[in-house]
Amino acid sequence: MKKIFTILAMLFAVINIMAQEHLSFKGIPIEGSITTFCQKLKTKGFTSIGRDNNITMFTGDFTGRKATVGVTATDDGKNVFAVIVFFDPSGEWNTLVNTYDYYKDLYTRKYGAPTVSKENNPARSDSNTALMAEVYQGTVVYGSAWEVTGGDIQLSIEKTSGVYEGMVMIRYRDSQNVEAKIKNDLDDI
Repeated sequence: MKKIFTILAMLFAVINIMAQEHLSFKGIPIEGSITTFCQKLKTKGFTSIGRDNNITMFTGDFTGRKATVGVTATDDGKNVFAVIVFFDPSGEWNTLVNTYDYYKDLYTRKYGAPTVSKENNPARSDSNTALMAEVYQGTVVYGSAWEVTGGDIQLSIEKTSGVYEGMVMIRYRDSQNVEAKIKNDLDDI
C-alpha cells in the first residue's frame, strides 16, 4: 500500500511540474518580466524596433524568414504572456496561402494535427483580386491552433491596414500567464 502511495505521489508531482511548464518561443520560456524576456530575444539575434503600450516590437529571423515579433506583457510589465510573429504583408493570395500551408505543416510535424483548423475564403472567383477583396473585407477565415504543453499556438491569415493586403501571423500564448493577466483584469472590473 505504501508503494502505491509513493507511486501516486510521484505521478502527482510530475503532473504538477507539467502544469507549471511555460510555453517557449525560440527556446525561451514565455515567462518573467518583459525586460528579461526581451534581453533573451536580443541574444537570439532580434533587434528592438520600438514599444507601444505593453507590446515590444522586434525584427529578426524566424525559420529563415524575416519577421516582426511582438512581445506582450501585463500592464506592469512583470509577466510576459504572449509572443506574436508577423510576416511581411502581401497582396498576393498565393503567397499568403503558401506561407500559411508551410507553417501549418511545420507545426503539425512537431505537435500533431491541429486542435482546431478552419480554412475558408468565400470568394466566388479564383482571381487574386477577388480573393484579396475577401481578405480586405475580413470574411476570410484561415486559421489553425495547437494546444501544447504550457499554452497554445495559433496560425492565421489576417487582413492588414493596407488595401487588399493580408499577412500570416503566429501567436504563442502561455496559459499560466494569460490566466494571471485575466485574473488581474477581473480584479480591476
